[in-house]
Amino acid sequence: MPSLTFAAGVGPGDDAQLNGAAHANGAGVLNGAAHANGGGALNGGGVINGGGVPNGAAGQGRKASRLRASHADDLHDLVCVGFGPASLAIAVALHDALEAGTLQQAPKVLFLEKQAGFAWHAGMLLPGAKMQISFVKDLATLRDPRSNFTFLNYLHDQGRLVEFTNLSTFLPARAEYEDYLRWSAGHFDDVVRYGTEVLSVGRDHAAAEGGVTDTFRVASRSVKSGDTRTYRAKNVLLAVGGQPSIPRSLPSHNPRVVHSSQYTHLVPKILHDVGAPYRVAVVGAGQSAAEIFNNIQTLYPNSRTWLVMRSEFLKPSDDSPL
Repeated sequence: MPSLTFAAGVGPGDDAQLNGAAHANGAGVLNGAAHANGGGALNGGGVINGGGVPNGAAGQGRKASRLRASHADDLHDLVCVGFGPASLAIAVALHDALEAGTLQQAPKVLFLEKQAGFAWHAGMLLPGAKMQISFVKDLATLRDPRSNFTFLNYLHDQGRLVEFTNLSTFLPARAEYEDYLRWSAGHFDDVVRYGTEVLSVGRDHAAAEGGVTDTFRVASRSVKSGDTRTYRAKNVLLAVGGQPSIPRSLPSHNPRVVHSSQYTHLVPKILHDVGAPYRVAVVGAGQSAAEIFNNIQTLYPNSRTWLVMRSEFLKPSDDSPL
């Protein structure tokens, strides 16, 4: 029978702390020209942000975001490249500041995301998979527990607060937490351009005086139509998340070498006979590797599966207080 190799936990992190800040998943602020990795695109491959999964439904009766859509030709106060948990945390923090009155005027903010809709670890939403971190480290609680965007308020909005409380756990299912993130993201559709691939970020030479850059130009392209557009911004935030990485010893373009981030998308297409004695190697020692190893045994009981790791044992979950 054919063999299959999964590279697990070699690239995007498992769970990110999202307590209203914007440092999760590799966020960073540009303060100069940026054609990183020498490929004419910020991730060296003509693409700056992730895959393509439709956006989830938001809760009923939700409050509208206090962020308002701006004209494409406006000078934006902030353009965020990528709309994952880090950028979403920024959107929530801005909304909460406007709601509390600590920010008097809504800034002109735009989020650019290549995916067709919000998605978080869509390829690893396995049955029974749980978060590694407490739900208290959500988009808002540690910054403002009264925010409308806490995980507990999401549960209340969905009518699941009592049921979740009865579970007596701080670790929600990963699928439910992803739905919480989708629910939160759905409030900000007016300021997000999904299906938009960012090609480059550079100096706005027309606005530069004496060699000092006050504004940036963000070049983008529509995934669907191929049309290009350039946005101007005073500040640019890169929040593109982790990039999948295959160990050099494995062929990177072999259809039977699959990164864990694509596990649920590709496995049914490759291993289509649940009774076959497949041979599967899972490379990695983190949560993703353990979950895939267990899931393979469940889905394909006749398979022979190996867990290959550099260390002597699996890495424990991160249960530190912060």
